Amino acid sequence: MDNEIKGYVHSIETMGLVDGPGNRTIFFLQGCPLKCVYCHNPDSQNIHGGKEYTVDEIIKIARRYKPYHGQEGGVTISGGEPLLQGEFLKELVKRLKQEGFNTCLDTSGVGDKKYYSEILPYIDTILLDFKAFDSKLYKQITFMEDKNFLEFVNDLESNGFCGNIWARHVMVPGFTDNYEEMDKFVESLDKIKNMVERIEILPYHLGGVYKYKNLGRKYFLENVEAMDKKVAEKFEKYVNAQFAKTVSDSRRDEALNFQARKITEEQFDMEDNKKYLLEAIKDVELFKGIDNVDYDEAIEKMKFLKLKAEDYLFKPGDSAENMYVIHKGTIKVFHNTIDGREQILYLYHENDFVGGHNILEDVKYIYMGQALTDCEVIMIPRDIFNKYLINSPLALTKILKKSFERIRLAEDLVQRLSTSNATMKTAALLLRLKDTMGVETKDGIRLDLAMNREELGNYSGLTRETITRKLGEFKKLGYIDLIGTKVIVIKNVKILEELVL
Repeated sequence: MDNEIKGYVHSIETMGLVDGPGNRTIFFLQGCPLKCVYCHNPDSQNIHGGKEYTVDEIIKIARRYKPYHGQEGGVTISGGEPLLQGEFLKELVKRLKQEGFNTCLDTSGVGDKKYYSEILPYIDTILLDFKAFDSKLYKQITFMEDKNFLEFVNDLESNGFCGNIWARHVMVPGFTDNYEEMDKFVESLDKIKNMVERIEILPYHLGGVYKYKNLGRKYFLENVEAMDKKVAEKFEKYVNAQFAKTVSDSRRDEALNFQARKITEEQFDMEDNKKYLLEAIKDVELFKGIDNVDYDEAIEKMKFLKLKAEDYLFKPGDSAENMYVIHKGTIKVFHNTIDGREQILYLYHENDFVGGHNILEDVKYIYMGQALTDCEVIMIPRDIFNKYLINSPLALTKILKKSFERIRLAEDLVQRLSTSNATMKTAALLLRLKDTMGVETKDGIRLDLAMNREELGNYSGLTRETITRKLGEFKKLGYIDLIGTKVIVIKNVKILEELVL
C-alpha cells in the first residue's frame, strides 16, 4: 500500500548476543540527532539514509529468526536513534508484541516525544545510553543540551514503561574514566533505580575511525587511544557495587523513615474501664479454655493501643516483647518490594493475632505492621504469654493453625509475585543456597550443586538462559566464581545481600 508507514533501516544483525538478553535479531534504524564525538556509525546519522522497510517486512525477517531466540531472546530496535522515527517505531513494537516477541529498545532517550507513550508500554527492556553525567560534559560529547534526555528518563513511568533498564555508558579516556564520574553515574540513576537491572561500562574503541575518513569528516577524538578493557571492567565493578549499596540504603531508609502519627498507648483506668477490658480479654480466642487466668494480673500488665489509620504497630527491627491481638479494626503486615512498591503479606482482623511466633522464636520483626483502619489492639507482654498461653494446648493449637494459614498465604504469594528482576532473584537464590548448603573455604563460600542451570532457574523463577546469563554477569563483576557447571563459589556475600535487602 502506498500509504503504509515505512522506516529507514541502516542495517540488520541476525544473531546479536550483547544488545539485550539472549539471542536477538537487531534492526538498526537510520537517523540520530546527536553527533557524539565517538560515534562509530556516522553514516547512520542521516535519517534518510539506509533502506526503506515496511512494518510487515520487518516482521517477516523477525519471524524467520525467531526459532533461534530461545526463551530469553527477541528483537532489539537500535540505531542511530530509533525514537527519531517515532511513528514507524510505535507501529513496529506494537506488532512485535502481538507476535509474541520480547522487545528491547536501544536508545539515547532523544527523539519524537509525542510517540513515547505509544512506544514504551510495548518495550520489555531499555538499553539506555548515558552519554555523560552533567550538562556541560553531555554537550561536549553530543553537541546538544541534555534537557530531552533528562525528560525522557524522568517521564518513563508516566509514559507507560514498566520493564527493566540496562544502563550503559561508553567510557572514553580523559572524559569519564574516574571514580568521581562513576559516583555521578550512580546519582543519575536515582530516579529509575527500581527499574535498573544491569549497569554496563562499554570501553571506547577505534572501530569507526575509518568511516569518518571515507565520509571526509573530521574525527574529534583523533589522538585518543582506545579504552583499556580491564580498566573499564574495574570501573564497571565499582559502579555496580556503589549502585547496589545505594539501592540497599534507600530501601532501608524508606522502611525506617515513617511519617506516621505517634502511636498512642493508653492503659485503661482500672476502676472505670475494668469491665470493658475484662470482657475484651475474655473474647480473645487464645484465652478461651484456660481456667486459671488471673485476670486482675492480666489487666495490670496488658495494654490497649488505640491506633488511627496509618499508625504503625511495629517496624523491622523491633524486639518481640509483645504479642498483639486485634480487638477492633484491621492491621496490615507488609514490606516494600525491590521495585519500591508496597507488598501486603497479611491482613489481620478482629480476634486475629500477630507476634506469637516472634515470641516463641525470640526473633525481631522483619516486616511492618500498620493500621489500615482505626484500631484497638490488646498488647500481651511476654511474661503473660509465657505464663498462660505457652502452656495451653488450646492456645498452641491456634498458633499452629495460624502458622499453617500463613504458610498457605505465603505459598500463594510466591506464585503471584513477579516484582523482582533477574538480578535480585539470582542474588536471593545464591543467598538461600548459601544458608542451606554453603561451605566456608579460603576462596569463599562453596556451593556444590546437584541442580543444573535449568533447575536453578526453576528454583528462582527464571529461565535457564536468564540464570546462566546472570551467573555469568556476577562472575564478571567478581561476586562469584564458577567452577564447571556444578560448583559456585560466593566471593562477595555483602553485595548479594545489598541486592536483595
